[in-house]
Amino acid sequence: MLGKISQKLIGLRVKAAREAKGWTQDQLTQGLGLKDRQSVSDIENGKRALKPDEMLTLSDILDRDIEFFIDPFAVAGEAQFSWRAAPEVTEDSLDGFELKAGQWIGLLRWLREQQDSRASVLKRALRLSAQSSFEDAQKSAECLVGELDLGVIPAESLIDKIERELDIPVLFVDTVDTPDGQSISGATCHLEEMGVILINRNESEARRFFDLAHELFHALTWDAMKPEHRESNSVEERNKGKRIEQLANSFAAALLMPRATLDKLIKSERLDDIAHLCEIAALLRVAPVTLAWRLFNLKLIGEETRRSLSQEKHRPSVSGPPKRFSPTFVKMLHEALDNGRLSARKAAKAMGLGLGGLTELFAEYDLAPPYEL
Repeated sequence: MLGKISQKLIGLRVKAAREAKGWTQDQLTQGLGLKDRQSVSDIENGKRALKPDEMLTLSDILDRDIEFFIDPFAVAGEAQFSWRAAPEVTEDSLDGFELKAGQWIGLLRWLREQQDSRASVLKRALRLSAQSSFEDAQKSAECLVGELDLGVIPAESLIDKIERELDIPVLFVDTVDTPDGQSISGATCHLEEMGVILINRNESEARRFFDLAHELFHALTWDAMKPEHRESNSVEERNKGKRIEQLANSFAAALLMPRATLDKLIKSERLDDIAHLCEIAALLRVAPVTLAWRLFNLKLIGEETRRSLSQEKHRPSVSGPPKRFSPTFVKMLHEALDNGRLSARKAAKAMGLGLGGLTELFAEYDLAPPYEL
């Protein structure tokens, strides 16, 4: 069964709802009919419990359902997101999708809390700051390749290592699309106790891996250099963004294409062989244009080769898009339902699916639904 939500989390949601309405603590004090602002401050800090009649009043004056304040799966007021989205995706669409993603992440957190084994209280972080050089970011990436034992082709085991070694869940999701096919590529979600990476599962394999490596940088440097809430996912603007984004791109390139890998896979006499370089790009799960810039920045190829390689198209993946969410997440969800800790109705609502949709999700992982249809 679901336990009671803590007063601290309720307080965070009160603050989030107040700020979303544009109210000050003084205005909320007046709206609740309290004597002084300190009472509101204590509520928001989790030091004072809300009375039932105050909860009803809050719901009314802040235009929020009571469930907003007491939902155990919500992350409102806690979660911070950094999105990579096409400029064509409207703010309303992004805000709506953020609410949906917040439900997935809130459910994921709750499921992790139900596990017997507790995650480490220590967070991994890169020793980088906004003043770090691009060379520093690349060096950190190459060191991480060694520490995580990612091997010659880092993309092959990157997802597994991020989840198991760094304890950062990676969720592959269906995002919103505009009429002309533009979309959200991915995001980093930052919570006090964990970070989560979201990746659009319907984009090309090369785009997915680059976004994964890019978002990993944000997950590992959030406290030192918090990214903007929204950044463009345009390839053309990739190297024109803010310094933090440029550092993330440098890190991602070196993580997926470490110098040792390039030296091992590419013979010096074939550095101008476009067909061979395209084969290497496919092997590394990167786009030819991404490999072109990496080799050019390492001064391994000249401008003419860079330009020619950049015009080549990435070979499509034969495996198709990854399954929705992740094996770990779906198996934890299935187990919670099977053990009676969570009802199918609540699970379906948190996932934004009906029971039929939840059954289809389990079928993707060859799991029988642990409930009656």
